[in-house]
Amino acid sequence: MAARMKDIAEALGLSIVTVSKVLNKNDRKISEPTRQRVLECARKLDYRTNLAAKELATGQSKMVGLIVPDLLHGFFAEIAAHMSESLAQQHYSLIISSSRDDERLEEREIKQMLGRRVDALVVASCSTDPCVLATANREVPVILLDRRVGPAGTFPLIGTDDHIAGELATQHFVDLGRRRIAFIGAATLSPSHDREQAYRKVLSRARIKVSPKFVVRLPQNEESYHVLGERVMRQMLKLKPRPDAVFCYNDPSAWGAMQAILDEGLRIPEDIAIAGCGNVFYNTLMRVPLTSVNQNAALLGVEAAKLVLRVLRERLSKPQHSSTKVLLKPTLAVRASTVNETK
Repeated sequence: MAARMKDIAEALGLSIVTVSKVLNKNDRKISEPTRQRVLECARKLDYRTNLAAKELATGQSKMVGLIVPDLLHGFFAEIAAHMSESLAQQHYSLIISSSRDDERLEEREIKQMLGRRVDALVVASCSTDPCVLATANREVPVILLDRRVGPAGTFPLIGTDDHIAGELATQHFVDLGRRRIAFIGAATLSPSHDREQAYRKVLSRARIKVSPKFVVRLPQNEESYHVLGERVMRQMLKLKPRPDAVFCYNDPSAWGAMQAILDEGLRIPEDIAIAGCGNVFYNTLMRVPLTSVNQNAALLGVEAAKLVLRVLRERLSKPQHSSTKVLLKPTLAVRASTVNETK
């Protein structure tokens, strides 16, 4: 049987009120020796907080839900790790699930999270319809991660300035003298849309015409982007003339594109330069290290945790400011996939 506060109180000859104040960190008027005695006894008896009882008393579960499309390729996994670490410092737990970029699965996971009575939901949504999120937002604060859904300002948002991301990669190719620059993006996702807009803007400024055949939007399934990127790149290699540079919406699609190029016996970057976006740690370990826009996933996780806590405080004290938007400025990590390091 699990130890109770009553057991600690009886073992030490203290009141349950005193023990409760120490264990719930409301012990400013408790002497340090008494506090240490309570904590030591709790350790010896393997006392664990009754979270259900605490939730009934406070109205808070101290849990935050995180729903992302993918935990395989590193970007969202790194965000989750740093978000969890930051929330833990404020005594919150993070529950993580994957939607696999499936709207029906995402809706199901949202309902599961609400059933677990999370205090807030953070969602990298694959949906184009904000209704499910808006319904959830009536129960708990919903914060968008990386991707916009619905009209601007509908939900708080933490993400990357994707226009800058697109400009950095495309301008890098232009500065290298590349003129047949292709773009591999995603079907409907806002980061891909913004990066493509910036890609077109930079090429227009450089007076480089965008060939319709050089712009491809992949089906929406982040877990399989490496497979889809390879397939699309094989088709692009049949074009005459073929691209001499490719900017990929994310790193997994860039990995697939690189595989297709190398399988054809072509050289990276001499024949075709490649850049991705996300800058996951695998990029430095590849046969040809990948140039990538650094979205700083670790900092995104930390800032997401801060935004969650801020929104929770605001909702307790006054109506939520749904227009809150935090966009981090990306940088470009240049590697051998765009610049031949042997020269």
